[in-house]
Amino acid sequence: MKSIITASQHASRPGFIKNLPAHCVCFYPRSDTLLVTFDHVGSLTIKQGRLPWAFGLAEKLGWSHLGNMTKQNDWFRHKSMFATYRAMRKEGFFESFDEVVFLGASMGGYAACAFSVVSPGARVVAFSPQSTLRRDLVPFETRFHNGRKLGDWTGPWVDSAHTVEKASNVKLFYDPHFTGDAAHAARYKKGHIEHYPAPYLGHKVPTGLKAIGQFEPIVLAAVQDDLTQAKYRTLLRDRRREPLHALRVLKRAQKRGHNDLVKRVIANGTIPYAPDYIARMARRLSIS
Repeated sequence: MKSIITASQHASRPGFIKNLPAHCVCFYPRSDTLLVTFDHVGSLTIKQGRLPWAFGLAEKLGWSHLGNMTKQNDWFRHKSMFATYRAMRKEGFFESFDEVVFLGASMGGYAACAFSVVSPGARVVAFSPQSTLRRDLVPFETRFHNGRKLGDWTGPWVDSAHTVEKASNVKLFYDPHFTGDAAHAARYKKGHIEHYPAPYLGHKVPTGLKAIGQFEPIVLAAVQDDLTQAKYRTLLRDRRREPLHALRVLKRAQKRGHNDLVKRVIANGTIPYAPDYIARMARRLSIS
């Protein structure tokens, strides 16, 4: 496959680009702190001006950035990625930085946890990560069929709940009511792993946090190791203003049989989202 980074995008930037068969590994030197990021599944929908995920975040912090971009959603499970990261570890690339932070969401969250093994003592920030897609390890996982088909799940670092044990600290963000994500999160058990629940924000936690204007404050605090549970709860309170959050709460209330509560909310007209769905729910509950 061709490179997904154009020469003009990098003409004035120092560093390097490793154009691999299924991925691009891009390095931008800025400081003695390195941010390592991995694309998420939605990255492939960006057709023009594509840069590694969280490029702007690394630039804002003034940190060096190792951005891993995907050409196919294989969860970064390609032998060329394993070989590249092993070679960089052997060359002492990660040891040349004072601090290393791995960051990703969903597919990228898995990769951030898994590939952190090459830099023992690094910190990890992961949003809604899959611990693995190897079927015998996570029989509950019925999503991400392409990830299972395209990725090599026989290679190294297959179970990120295990490889992430070499990190010094792990911050894990996920919706505890989103069954698949919660089941993966439960596999990350060690004491150095901090769980940050994001109730009713669904699988795309960063998207939900962006909708309430809190993604940047939370991710900045997390990658700088300046996020406490108390600070996080304060920032997360604004999620109640997010329409999708309200809709998910309403769906869960109906599922649990709290129909009177659902009727009152619908009657008040307080959810400015998914009017067709709300109308169908109202009809099922015989709300005129």
